[in-house]
Amino acid sequence: MTKVKMPLLGRVLVALSALVAISAFFFPLWHYYLEAPQYPEGLNMWIWLHKLTGQVYIINDLNHYVGFMAITEEMYWEFKVLPALTVILTLWGLWVAFTGSLRAFWWWFGYYILYALFGLVDFYYRLWQFGHTVDPHAPIRIEGYVPPMFGEKQFMNFLIRSEPGPGFYVLVGGFLVALLALIVTWQAGKARQKAAA
Repeated sequence: MTKVKMPLLGRVLVALSALVAISAFFFPLWHYYLEAPQYPEGLNMWIWLHKLTGQVYIINDLNHYVGFMAITEEMYWEFKVLPALTVILTLWGLWVAFTGSLRAFWWWFGYYILYALFGLVDFYYRLWQFGHTVDPHAPIRIEGYVPPMFGEKQFMNFLIRSEPGPGFYVLVGGFLVALLALIVTWQAGKARQKAAA
């Protein structure tokens, strides 16, 4: 008995989703903007899949005064793991598209969901950890503080704004294409069942 394969359109959509996901390497995932009277032009930090860019060294100098940990790429294992997980997502998706395996597709789609959940939950945990790991000997003592994940938040004389970057929307777009592949594959399965009845 011949194994049931994914419809051609579903396979094309999976390949497209996989290629969209890998393009997230070329765009920052998240953007932090800090504004204060002494920095009217603002300070920017961009978080990518594999690196940090922006005025991170100035932000770290400010963090030192209130006892926050320095933000460096070396202290976050996510900058090594997330790129690997993204490459797996893409290669696995291309393999699913090439073989058309339904079983592999379901596992891949589940992996995409877990990948997204892991990224968001881990990001929030890191924000909480950052705000609650405070040096008690810092020049200025503060209580625990969690930087915003979305939107704006006031911290002392700083207005901190956080928003997703283009890379985040690239990954969301890739997932929506994968969801479309799921719908197409599910409808094709229903049509086969109806024809066989």
